[in-house]
Amino acid sequence: MTIVPPITDHLPIAVRAFAGPRYIVLPDPGDSKPNRRRPIAPASEWTLIFDTETKADAAQALRFGAYQFRKGDELDEAGIFYDPDGITPAELECLLAYAKVHGLRLRIREDFIDDVFFARAFALRARIVGFNLPFDISRIAIKHGSARTPMSDDGGAMRGGFTFKLSKQAIYPNVRVKHMSHRAASIAFAATMNQRDSRGQRKRGLQTPVRRGHFIDVKTLAGALFARNFSLSSLCSFLKVEHPKLDYEDFAAPICDEMIRYGVADVQATWECYRIALARFDELGLADARPEKIYSEASIGKAYLKAMGIQPWRKLQPDFPRHLLAKIMGSYFGGRSEIRIRRESRQVMLCDFLSMYPTVCTLMHLWNFVIAEGVTWSDATDDTRSLLARINLGDLQSPDIWQALTVLVQVKPDSDIFPVRTDYARQKQNTIGLNYLSSDTTLWFTLADCITSKFLTGKAPVILEALRFAPGPVQPGLAAINISGNPAYHVDPNETDFFKRVIELRQTVKQDRDHAAAADREALDIEQNALKIAANATSYGIWVEVNIEERPQRSQVAVHSSTGEPFIFLTDRHENPGTYFHPLLATLITGAARLMLAITERLVTDAGLDWAFCDTDSMAIAKPETMSPDEFTARVKEVVQWFDALNPYDFDASILKIEDVNYSLETGELMPLFCLAVSSKRYALFNLNGERQPIMRKVSAHGLGHLMAPYDDADAPKHLPVPHKSVLKDGTVRWHCDLWHQIVTAALAGHPDQMMRTYHPAMNMPARSRYAATSPNLLRWFKSYNASRDYRDQVRPFGFMLSYSVSAMEFSETIVDPSKRGRPKKANPVKPITPFERDGQKAAAALFDRETGKPVDPAILRTYAEALAQYHISPEAKFLNGDFLNRGTTRRRHVYVTHIQHIGKEADDWERRAALGQTADMEVDYGVSDVDRSRVETQARNARITEQTEKNRNRDAELAQLREQVEKNGLRATAREIGVGPSNLRRRLLRSAP
Repeated sequence: MTIVPPITDHLPIAVRAFAGPRYIVLPDPGDSKPNRRRPIAPASEWTLIFDTETKADAAQALRFGAYQFRKGDELDEAGIFYDPDGITPAELECLLAYAKVHGLRLRIREDFIDDVFFARAFALRARIVGFNLPFDISRIAIKHGSARTPMSDDGGAMRGGFTFKLSKQAIYPNVRVKHMSHRAASIAFAATMNQRDSRGQRKRGLQTPVRRGHFIDVKTLAGALFARNFSLSSLCSFLKVEHPKLDYEDFAAPICDEMIRYGVADVQATWECYRIALARFDELGLADARPEKIYSEASIGKAYLKAMGIQPWRKLQPDFPRHLLAKIMGSYFGGRSEIRIRRESRQVMLCDFLSMYPTVCTLMHLWNFVIAEGVTWSDATDDTRSLLARINLGDLQSPDIWQALTVLVQVKPDSDIFPVRTDYARQKQNTIGLNYLSSDTTLWFTLADCITSKFLTGKAPVILEALRFAPGPVQPGLAAINISGNPAYHVDPNETDFFKRVIELRQTVKQDRDHAAAADREALDIEQNALKIAANATSYGIWVEVNIEERPQRSQVAVHSSTGEPFIFLTDRHENPGTYFHPLLATLITGAARLMLAITERLVTDAGLDWAFCDTDSMAIAKPETMSPDEFTARVKEVVQWFDALNPYDFDASILKIEDVNYSLETGELMPLFCLAVSSKRYALFNLNGERQPIMRKVSAHGLGHLMAPYDDADAPKHLPVPHKSVLKDGTVRWHCDLWHQIVTAALAGHPDQMMRTYHPAMNMPARSRYAATSPNLLRWFKSYNASRDYRDQVRPFGFMLSYSVSAMEFSETIVDPSKRGRPKKANPVKPITPFERDGQKAAAALFDRETGKPVDPAILRTYAEALAQYHISPEAKFLNGDFLNRGTTRRRHVYVTHIQHIGKEADDWERRAALGQTADMEVDYGVSDVDRSRVETQARNARITEQTEKNRNRDAELAQLREQVEKNGLRATAREIGVGPSNLRRRLLRSAP
């Protein structure tokens, strides 16, 4: 039965485009000139570990630091360095005494840089190790600038980062740092001024590569290895090091023995964490991978592919047509995340798919694409039309049908359900919703998306063209590897599906862990987590990786669109595909994942059930109010069992499983689980105790992560329950649970719109977000502030502070100097900021305006209670019945496309960026093509003509009515009735006479 879509929204939609250089230079197959560049020298056995301690003000200038220089595990030298301008004579005496007692070398900063950092560490190719290295490098620098390196130097990879001058000696290179993510940065030495190659070497064409160095940030390496975020303290606890980080808080106090001990201990703790993390990295068996190049889990995934000898697709098939790349990118959307039952407490069972992305990769045999020399494509229009016409739910229980889904389809949507990317909320931020779509422009989707539409609407989309993709011949020279260096985890890429093998291995290790003795569980858990990383890191993200390169000037790129002819666009933000960029894999994977959720949705509704939300690989299935609990459980289990037939692995299980959160923490038995969902990725799952009070089982931190905790765990509200440790993971902390407890409690009490936001005194404190000057653009916040200050007193790169915003209820949002006479200049908004301080009251006391440097009254700032005023009613704008105060079931919109907006890489943390005011780089926007621009202009012109025609029609009707009244009642009577003078009425009738 075909479903009738709702009233239409006329909106532009955003479509991913492929943008690259205007002209492509392909390698010459006949060019056999050997590569004469010498290989990069590996790191030596030497290691420099250092850490800095700084002032507690906005500049965070260096006071002193500690270091160790080691050969292997043997300590060669340990010491303290200090900035003579950053300490008092009394503090210097303290440093001298401490160094003497503990056998440490005391150096001034300049000597440490020249004699240790460069003359030893740089010269000996030592690894330079720290925790949060970008900050420490910035503290020991004497000057910085923007990294604007020529393309010939490093391909422009560091452009958009910083370059730091550490030494006054011209022979020593600068250090360049480019922020990559919240836990990773690319760090390298710049080229030195001297000639690297002798005259003889130059004559023979030999090139010595620039010595970039070997910088290892332990925060980055550990985060990639264990797939979580760490502070040095939490990492010490996680790795159980012998000498963990010490506690110390009073960094504004004079230097004392306790502070020095703290700084020296940080270096030792960093060293011990580094050794354990490096040993864990070595166990992975990735011989050609360098730990300094491991930035994330994706880096490990790439290293596994490289270890197997798998060449990047774009290297093997560089002449792949751009118009096909455009169609592939146009069909790409991310995971599906939606709220179905909004702001109503409902009993649910949370079910999620077993390793969704690796599973669909296995079902679709996508490993064959990974190891292929290239891809081929052919017309499959007739076959695809036939398949789509006859396919039903039962067909998709056959694994064979999934192999036939490597198809992209061109359709002209007509009330079909597809992923629709547009600015639903009219806030200049695109989001994706699975909605009804109609368009006069043809669009490209995956075949999986077309099947989704058929299952959810009851009708098949009309296919105009379909392209089937198939893998080419297998790449030569592939090599077998042992995952995690374990011979039991042997994978031969020629014979084994890597995705399938890794998931099977992980399942085995998880079973061993669950039945192991307590002493062995931790090691097995780390092992299964490493396998999880290997699977996830190779099954999605790397295939669609695009890195943004910011250039000093705008230049032309050719934008290839799936909806029209290519066009030229001027931009200073260029997209560079990642090493293993293969967007066909990315779009097929995410399309198949959306189909899995659509099947689940259809099975749920066919079973007479509801669903509260879905999120990429999970769905919260909701119990209808009139259904008994036992019947609900039985029907959910039937939905889960439907997927048994799709299990591609060599172990018995459904690929859809009932999550652990559905089971009691005490008994392990199934117990009623409830859900309160607000908007996409914002929900809480909870049980109810005997007093009908909520016990949190899982809460979302989405939309809260940019805020610093208003209070710590020790100061948490005593009247709120302490959440179970299973809830505090994946970025969720205690105050998030407390907030959701208040939201849920209000809903259960029958007043969901009035949530108590002042449940803790700290909620009335100014809301603060962590700011870090991670890019030149962000550092420009302090251009005015820094202009009149010495370098030591300036806010510098990678300094971290606290950012605030002014209350919407406060009218004194500007700083005006009352002493000046005459017409006041236009006042600027207050831009409050303060040095980093965990104590909210202390932080508020040090507030100043980041442009003027003048103090700011904390009374004008937005409090936590104000910042969270609408969190519990956050709209789900992409659906109907999703406005602030709406409750109940949301409904899909019907979008009619007015025109196409072409975009590049989408921001993945836009809420945090928006909170900090980083709106300029939220999304790479290529605008509209000339064809679309002409269409938009034509539509606007037609709309104006239609509007004017309607106005003329209404005017003519009004005049005709007036003439009838005049003929019937006379001129004076009619004029008196409508409230005008007779002469005015006469002139009006005469001007409009034919």
